[in-house]
Amino acid sequence: MGKTVLEFAPARRRSPALSFTMRAVETLPTPRGKRAIYRDTRTEGLGVTVHPTGRKTFFHLKKVQKWPRQTTLGTFPAMSVDLARRKAMELGAKLEKWKADGYEGPSPLKPRARVPTLGEVLNDYAEKHLKPNAKNGEAAAEYAKWQFERYLASWRNRPLNTITRADVKDKHSEIGKKHQVTANRIVTFVRALFGYALHPDVALWEGGVNPARDPKKFLFDENSRERTIRREEAPGFFKMLAREPNRDLRDAVLLALSTGARRGTILKMQWTQIDWEHALWTIPNPKSKKKNTKAHVVPLTKLALAILRVRPRVGDDWVFPGRKTHLTTLKKPWTAFLTRAEIKDLTFHDLRRTLATQQGDTGAPVELIQKTLGHVESSEATKIYDRSERRDAVRGAMSTAIDALLADGKTSRQKLLAPSKAR
Repeated sequence: MGKTVLEFAPARRRSPALSFTMRAVETLPTPRGKRAIYRDTRTEGLGVTVHPTGRKTFFHLKKVQKWPRQTTLGTFPAMSVDLARRKAMELGAKLEKWKADGYEGPSPLKPRARVPTLGEVLNDYAEKHLKPNAKNGEAAAEYAKWQFERYLASWRNRPLNTITRADVKDKHSEIGKKHQVTANRIVTFVRALFGYALHPDVALWEGGVNPARDPKKFLFDENSRERTIRREEAPGFFKMLAREPNRDLRDAVLLALSTGARRGTILKMQWTQIDWEHALWTIPNPKSKKKNTKAHVVPLTKLALAILRVRPRVGDDWVFPGRKTHLTTLKKPWTAFLTRAEIKDLTFHDLRRTLATQQGDTGAPVELIQKTLGHVESSEATKIYDRSERRDAVRGAMSTAIDALLADGKTSRQKLLAPSKAR
């Protein structure tokens, strides 16, 4: 009879043990393959998991009714070693009491909560935060989703606890190779999504850490933009503008230069907002998310009035009508116009800066420039004691500035408003 061979399973290897300190946990090496687990020699049941991504998570492990139960305590360094040790001791004491009571009563162990994915947070953020709170909720929600699909689609199904600060930095660096400003915006967008999920009134994810917190330490520097229509560019700019075949673009550009309004505000202009008798344009709640914000009343110059008088009027709603509501973009004709005018690196928003700069160059005080742009005056005392809107003075400063700009461009209102000539 042959011998019976008894095969034994190899003994389970215990996790390495060390005395946890901030320095000791901070210097634990990042594993290349599977996660690494370490036990604390001072506190029973306390351990830390080091993930291949570099994330370190404290946990408490104890047998409960003969089965090992592991409870996540928090993420290092947001949770300190002392706090993790205290949490582990508290949970251990509760489990011992529960055992002494014959496991009667509620369990100290909370059921493991499911961590939402970043895509789920986005949907909740768009529906429950942006739509009810943003000035144009629908547009803000659509833009957030477009932004997510464009730059963060690969993170859609990732649970929040799998996205680390290293991931955020890598994403920022990846986008920043071509678009540094966009890279900064995406990081602040990620920070907003995590901040929303962690907010105590929302609580989509409890006990987590925002990996995009305090991003200023690694964001790209952004210099404030100073671009305007330069004096040497003005003749070519206005020459091509007089020949511009797209009437909507021509009129929008001239309105931007003569009122200082933003592109979106101009395209949303309605005929009912125009006070022809007093030459005023009332913009309700300009660029504000707050309700009941004071409207911005823009004095209209002779050029602005002339543009509006020759605009074809379709109904009583939009000055720049589109297919369904108002026109929403001028990107293609604007790009084509700049190509013909041989001008580079000029945005539509730079027209607003051009008017303000020209006002300053022609002697307008800062107060009038502020009122032109609809900015809040810096002096609280001025707002309390001075209720005059200075509309005639503002209109005069705007007219002087646009006249000087047209002089630099060697053109006139009559030439610009004449029927366009195809190049």
